[in-house]
Amino acid sequence: MITELRRSKRITDYLPILVNAKSEATGRRLAGPFSGRIIDISEHGACLLMTQVMQNSYHVFHSTREENSRVLQLTINIPPENIPFSITAHPVWLDLFRRDQIRAFKMGIEFLSNPGSEQMKHMRKAIKLQQKKRGDWGTSHTLSDRT
Repeated sequence: MITELRRSKRITDYLPILVNAKSEATGRRLAGPFSGRIIDISEHGACLLMTQVMQNSYHVFHSTREENSRVLQLTINIPPENIPFSITAHPVWLDLFRRDQIRAFKMGIEFLSNPGSEQMKHMRKAIKLQQKKRGDWGTSHTLSDRT
């Protein structure tokens, strides 16, 4: 039996994102943008699907985890109004994703913003618009039960 250890409920979605690795201290971009998709999201974090995790010698997961001052800056344009949101996170885990001929990476991230902050409340409200439609499409077209 598997025990669920997540702090908050995950919602299936399929949101396009851009990910940049940045120095939190200076704001300088270290690598990116990497394109990807959020495939599920909660108040505390998300699971990203990414086709690329290396840029030059920078690995978006391993290089970011080498120093606590390195963060991931996610830019999310939430449909249908394409409301732009920017949120920082730390990578937590990385795994391969394989399905038929598709080879990609799944990466778990933890948001650095407080779940109760106005930014997070506003983002959750925007995501709820047409979320079920996006989530159902992503599940039926790409991910099925293998996420």
